[in-house]
Amino acid sequence: MFIHNTTFIIRRQLTEDFIEWARTVFIKAACESGRFDSVTMARILTEVDPDAVNIAIQMTSDSLENARQWHDDTASILKDDLAARLGQQNVLFFSTDMETIE
Repeated sequence: MFIHNTTFIIRRQLTEDFIEWARTVFIKAACESGRFDSVTMARILTEVDPDAVNIAIQMTSDSLENARQWHDDTASILKDDLAARLGQQNVLFFSTDMETIE
């Protein structure tokens, strides 16, 4: 099983706007892609910047190739959309692919 994790760092005052976008655009597209078995969104509780909120979206798949194709084909377009909506200076993101061990 593989996990495709994208961590978003968002200006605190834009948190609700981000969550709405994540639910209606990012997660919806991930679910509709058929590439993932489950999708989870979670707030990261470790605070690095008091003016920012960190949120991770984790998607599980039986195929690393599915996760990588999603990242290259769809997620990059959606992240550009997010940066345009919230402002490039107000949101950062990075993705990591992981393989479960147990």
